[in-house]
Amino acid sequence: MRRFLGIFLIVSIFLAGPLLAQNLKTPVSVSDMVDIESDRLDVNTKNGTAVFKGRVKATKADIVVKGNVITLSYDAVTRKVTQMTAEKDAYILWKDREATCNKVMYNLTTDVMVLTGDVVMTRGQERISGQKVTLDMKNDSQVVEGGGGRVKVRVDAGKGTGIMQWGK
Repeated sequence: MRRFLGIFLIVSIFLAGPLLAQNLKTPVSVSDMVDIESDRLDVNTKNGTAVFKGRVKATKADIVVKGNVITLSYDAVTRKVTQMTAEKDAYILWKDREATCNKVMYNLTTDVMVLTGDVVMTRGQERISGQKVTLDMKNDSQVVEGGGGRVKVRVDAGKGTGIMQWGK
């Protein structure tokens, strides 16, 4: 009995340090979390991709992205997600703005979102449409391209905020 008590004491001393150190680690920021729902998930560790298929919904902080296929690309070493791509009937909801397009690529590292193919963005009664929209949310800049067609914008000139302001 004394022998087991001695072993237990020694093991407790060695385990106490790592367990306490684990509690001191910085908690994961809520804004870094991505929650995803889908009908299917295919992970390719070698390529560093996770492909979600079937009524996919991904949420990161206050941005919701939906599509029939969403692909996450991640760094093979750090396992940190670097890019999210939604294809086939992509839909984005961000605060009071909505957008639909054929494809959206969201670089989580640079906080740049590129929407392509029949892009329509709305905010209340305001609206922007084009073939390619690039949103740089860190630098609060947007580029809308017609891609052979025309860029169309409906803006409420009486308001101080509008659809063109996508910054954080």
